[in-house]
Amino acid sequence: MDMQEVVKKFIYTSVGLVSITAETLKQTVDKLVEESKLSTDEGKKIVDEFLKNTETKREEFETQLQSLVEKVSKKLKFVTEDDLNEVLKRVEKLEKALAEQTAAQEGSKAGKAKKSEEAKA
Repeated sequence: MDMQEVVKKFIYTSVGLVSITAETLKQTVDKLVEESKLSTDEGKKIVDEFLKNTETKREEFETQLQSLVEKVSKKLKFVTEDDLNEVLKRVEKLEKALAEQTAAQEGSKAGKAKKSEEAKA
């Protein structure tokens, strides 16, 4: 599992916890409205503000977490996907060059063997 997957799982878990908290808050507000301890408008305002603030905090958290992951990755010298793809391209290029060189050498050996046989004949 790569670092991005860990971060995604952490964020999804956090979002799940916030969802549970939001649902609990909504149920509590609904109960207070039902008991006439809070007006419907006040209850709606509380829930809306909570959700708005939660979304803002989530975005800030994701940005900070992504920044932290990048710093840790660089410090621990993790290979990025772009780095890996670059190395794979270079390996493919080298493999192709080696295959061409091997084919040329085999062709050269076959030509020498043929000339040697012709000289004997």
